Amino acid sequence: MEYVLGFDGGGTKTELIVTDLNGTELLTDRGGASNPKSLPFDSAMRHLTDMLDALHGKAAYLPQQCRGICIGMAGIYMEEEKRRVHEHLARYYTSQGWPAPLISIMNDAEIALMAGVGDTQGMIAIAGTGSIVYGLTPSGNKYRTGGWGHLLGDHGSGYDIGLQTLQAIMLSYDGVLEPTLLTELVLAAYGFESPADLRSYIYEPHIDKQHVAKFAELCIQAAEAGDSAARDIIGRAASGLADLTEAMLRKDEAFRRLPIAVTGSIFRHSPLFGERYREQLKARGIELEVVSSERKPAYGAALLAVREWNNKSNSL
Repeated sequence: MEYVLGFDGGGTKTELIVTDLNGTELLTDRGGASNPKSLPFDSAMRHLTDMLDALHGKAAYLPQQCRGICIGMAGIYMEEEKRRVHEHLARYYTSQGWPAPLISIMNDAEIALMAGVGDTQGMIAIAGTGSIVYGLTPSGNKYRTGGWGHLLGDHGSGYDIGLQTLQAIMLSYDGVLEPTLLTELVLAAYGFESPADLRSYIYEPHIDKQHVAKFAELCIQAAEAGDSAARDIIGRAASGLADLTEAMLRKDEAFRRLPIAVTGSIFRHSPLFGERYREQLKARGIELEVVSSERKPAYGAALLAVREWNNKSNSL
């Protein structure tokens, strides 16, 4: 059976979707992080090859029948970065005497766009641990706003919401803000006796952006319960992502005639965030078809692998 592989290589996990050459989903799997921006390159690649070993150990998925692989990775834009991943995957196959399939390395926004609108023309707004707005015009021009990481950007992301949550708790503790449900939820979830305990926790050497982003879950919970501080944070984060979207429209007028897909854990878990995002677009006079992506980015990667194989086959 001929098939293709679509990988979503994240900083905390990797998702794999296998489809046939018609794009019909056959199998899903999950493995360790494979984004070389989040962990050492060798460790990231080992997680990928572990998943390939497990897949090719199944009789239905012989390596000789794999026609294409597409993997999307957050933060991977430079050709040198893509080349290293490409070479590693190709070497995995050829070192075992198997023919290497077609291999495409893309960023996570490209595969999410394909999953969201079924094409690579349009825009995708991603709000997960990080954030980015990515777009591709019919003429082939690629643009992005955001996606610069938690120190330089990531407006509207889980990290953004998590950090604002922690700051709101401390401002409330100082008496600058009114009491907030955020304090109660965080103290209960982490076993702290006082908001002052946050200082010891958050500055520990092992704490990174993933830990900060986890606080977004509690902010979303508080916002759904009606807490004003939490709802303000969600609103500001949505406005930040709308800023990035508006900036994208200024880059190319073609985007005003194309849909925008929205995806990521913040959109999935916070209806309020989606509402505020749409409200912010309308308030700026932006009339776009906003599509909630129901498909996982890994499926978009698989569709792109199918497209690459069909293009090659048609050119023979």
